[in-house]
Amino acid sequence: MDYRRKKQLIIVSILALVLVLLLTGAYFKWFYQGATCFDNKQNQKEEGVDCGGPCEMSCEFLTVKKLETQWVKAILLKDGFYDLAAKVENLNPNFGLAQFRYAFELFDAADQLIVRKEGDSFILPNQSKYIIEANVAVGAAPVKTELVILDSVKTDWQRLNDNFETPDIYVHDKQFKYLENQAGQPASAQVSGIIKNNSDFDFDKIVVSVALFDTNKEMIGVNKTQAHTIPASEERYFSVLWFSPLVGEVKSVDVLADTNLFSDSNFMKRFGAPEKFQEY
Repeated sequence: MDYRRKKQLIIVSILALVLVLLLTGAYFKWFYQGATCFDNKQNQKEEGVDCGGPCEMSCEFLTVKKLETQWVKAILLKDGFYDLAAKVENLNPNFGLAQFRYAFELFDAADQLIVRKEGDSFILPNQSKYIIEANVAVGAAPVKTELVILDSVKTDWQRLNDNFETPDIYVHDKQFKYLENQAGQPASAQVSGIIKNNSDFDFDKIVVSVALFDTNKEMIGVNKTQAHTIPASEERYFSVLWFSPLVGEVKSVDVLADTNLFSDSNFMKRFGAPEKFQEY
């Protein structure tokens, strides 16, 4: 091939490349529409508005409801110290949270924030549970107490199977009693019992929440504890104590035991292989 022909081929190749680049640029500028998973429109083969198809988030997440707070209470322990309690409900039948953040906020008569106590917990599908922060130093007597559930993104929620059932964990031989203080001070109190893991799984940690009620069904005390290393079909003793006198006479006790199914580390190893929450 002579020099002139080679030069022509080079020029033609360059022009062809320039044309391809121009056409590609024009296509992407005027005709191509990329996946837009944040424009509040169902487009680009999305299964729903900004979900499914090319979007990372499943459309099922859009149906997830926020946690609801049923009630919040600050319970006086002694001068300047309170137990803080709330009950929250998860209305989602298949979705739960391995962890969510919350904050108790206490206000004075002038509606000024005097204490903010943060913590974290977990919640299973269709579960109602106590949120407890015990023995919190407050100072001035609070007039109003609120629980703030700190916002989580939709993808923080995790899905369990459609046939999900709460693990069979219960408390038996529950006992309440007053304890005489050795220094002659007013009596403190104790709640004890036996946790039974009647499920098919071995759990590393089970959380026990306790609430005390007086004759008027008013809550006068709360506390919580943890039991560790509870294989399937086994039992563990637990005990919680109140070192300050309770304001009122205890007439009934509510004890709730639950465990975090979303944490793989909470499933103990059996036969050398760890169990996993996905089996739920």
